[in-house]
Amino acid sequence: MNIAIERNVTEAPVYRSTVTPRVDATELNDAINPKAPSVYVDDEESKPVNSSAPAGVRKMEAITLVWTKPWMIAAYAFIWLIFFTDSLQQQSNYSWTPYVTSSFYLHGLTAITGVVANIVGGISKLPLARFIDVVGRPQGFLLMLIFVVLALVLMGVCQNVQTYAAAQVFYWTGMNGIAYVMNIFIADTSNMKNRAILFAFTTTPYISNTFAGPALGQAFLDHSTWRWGYGAFAIITPAMCVPFWTIFVIMMRRAKGQEIIVKEKSGRSAPQSGVFWLVEFDVVGLLLICGGFSLLLLPFSLAAYQGEGWGSPMIICMIVFGVVLLATFAVWEKYLAPKTFFPFYLLTNRSVVGACLLGGNLWISFYSYKMYFGSYLQVVFQLSVSKAGYITNIFNIVSCTWGPIVAIAARKTDRFKWALLVAFPVQVLMTGLMIHFRQPNTEIALLVMVEVFGAMCGAMFVMGEQLAAMNAVPHENVAVSLALLGMITSLGGSIGMAISGAIWTQTLPGKIEHYLPADMKNETANIYASLVTQLSYEWDSPVRQAIVSAYGDTQKLMVITGLVTLLPCIIWILMIKNFRLSEHKQTGGLVL
Repeated sequence: MNIAIERNVTEAPVYRSTVTPRVDATELNDAINPKAPSVYVDDEESKPVNSSAPAGVRKMEAITLVWTKPWMIAAYAFIWLIFFTDSLQQQSNYSWTPYVTSSFYLHGLTAITGVVANIVGGISKLPLARFIDVVGRPQGFLLMLIFVVLALVLMGVCQNVQTYAAAQVFYWTGMNGIAYVMNIFIADTSNMKNRAILFAFTTTPYISNTFAGPALGQAFLDHSTWRWGYGAFAIITPAMCVPFWTIFVIMMRRAKGQEIIVKEKSGRSAPQSGVFWLVEFDVVGLLLICGGFSLLLLPFSLAAYQGEGWGSPMIICMIVFGVVLLATFAVWEKYLAPKTFFPFYLLTNRSVVGACLLGGNLWISFYSYKMYFGSYLQVVFQLSVSKAGYITNIFNIVSCTWGPIVAIAARKTDRFKWALLVAFPVQVLMTGLMIHFRQPNTEIALLVMVEVFGAMCGAMFVMGEQLAAMNAVPHENVAVSLALLGMITSLGGSIGMAISGAIWTQTLPGKIEHYLPADMKNETANIYASLVTQLSYEWDSPVRQAIVSAYGDTQKLMVITGLVTLLPCIIWILMIKNFRLSEHKQTGGLVL
């Protein structure tokens, strides 16, 4: 959900900055905090760069000192290719997921496959931020690539929903991680006035893949299987990613050759290093928060599959243990953790807090009605997988087209908060209109119109959130600030998916049974369980019309929920300061 940007990177002015960032202890609030992330935790020390920065940041500063404009342009070209491949893969994945769950007769669990994946994928950005800061950007990029390839293989060979859901966790952790590392690379190599445009550059592949992704997804379903679709991307993805990683390695070797980076031994044994990194990345805190949110949110989708519903002992235990784990996490982070997982020092910054709450709140609203939209279009409007995909992906194509215009406007005005203030009332209006338009017999053009305006607002929101999170902190804290934004946003998405799954699983089966003819009511469970079964009934049949009516009633509840949860966003927007982009200091070296 980044914002689109110019295709030609060379159009942005290139200059060599001589500014070395300095951090005021009162500004960071954690300068003397013994629980803050270590500064000198790597085996290498950078001499000509900012010696107070973490080792990974110093390595990146060293790279910007030794590389040339052609290498930088090559790196940005490979970034575009990676995002092109990833976006094509994601769009195809969205098309396949309902058919994967339906193949195991659990179509109602479509949302649940994304709940834990969003939780872990979002929370993992904070330890990843620390990893790339204290170890290095290329190492973090390679680790995330391994996660993606492993996940694609698992999805291709899965024999049940549990394996598929586990693979989705690895998949979205890796995909979000790759995108995050490349966004940090852009932040490392650009000044703030150009950064919105360059961030938007990474999403331009969505313009074409909005059409190509669903078409590719349907081609695999028609002529092969979704399993081979995942298998194909398990080969294509690393082939596209390795060249970018290689540039990192070559530039790092050049910096070492010029003695900008001098390697020094840490003096730790292997067991000592293992314990050191477990503490440094606060693995206990990571497990507590992931487990807590997962156990708390999963029951919303699982309750309908238990005979006793919300009274089921399993559901009650999951909720209780989820609350206990989250409370334990708070105590651990506050009083017991040698190194804190959560960057509490950023919570004193109102703009960072406002940006994070805005991102999380928007995703709660968005995913409250988004998850089953593709199935709705196929059942209610008789659209094919590819055509339904075109509509569900309108957000991508419009936001990636509108994004460059907004980014250029922000560069010209030197401010960005105006975009948030304009987008909010329009988004509220569009969500309100969806309550009426997401019903059977609505002209599909009206649905498209609402999606288009919503996507334009989404582009403005995302740009504003990212710029607020980056402008509010010095450069060496940008990675953590963006990671915190990503974590809260993903948690919001997980909450939205849980709400969506709860409404769907608790409402749709009863509505189907209510509308079905009396002689077909005993087929409710089979019809509800599979999208393929729902689509198998003729359009004019009473059964198909019963399903259509049930979908319409359920979608209406989901959109009303999305509208109500959207309203607090105005509070978070007002919390964000109206920064001047030109006032933010940038690292030294060759930057755009």
